[in-house]
Amino acid sequence: MTIDVAIPDHLTRLSIRREFEAPRALVWKMWTDPAHVAVWWAPEHFTTPVAEMEVRPGGSIHVVMRAPDGSDHPFDGRFIALDEPERLVMRTWVNCADGSTWFEVEQTVFLDEVDGRTILRLEVRAITAGADALGPFSGMEAGWNGSLDKLEAHVRAVTGGQE
Repeated sequence: MTIDVAIPDHLTRLSIRREFEAPRALVWKMWTDPAHVAVWWAPEHFTTPVAEMEVRPGGSIHVVMRAPDGSDHPFDGRFIALDEPERLVMRTWVNCADGSTWFEVEQTVFLDEVDGRTILRLEVRAITAGADALGPFSGMEAGWNGSLDKLEAHVRAVTGGQE
């Protein structure tokens, strides 16, 4: 793992816990169906016009997040492990214009079902990052929380608001 020393350790790891009033199978689908991912995967005020996923170990991920100013922020990745419906591991990265990797992160999603509710735990850790990736890492927690807020709203909409 290569992380530039200019990026503080507390920005290269993240753990978030959320609870959803929905069965685990539905929350799993929200993470693995591109049509659902396109609804929620992006920070607040961003949209996701492209969500392409080949959901299998080694399968590819390509997502484009669009900022309010219209700028696109694409990333690619691959699925590392899928233990349906309880664990999903993926690595995603952003490339520079020259094709080199700007930064790469690994996300592990754990889903536990308790009394029909789903407890989600998201663990994110940086794999590689240069000093110029400080901006994205500084916003990682807020970005993921914004995305998970949108996921929560989408789950509510799909379940008919039965929360």
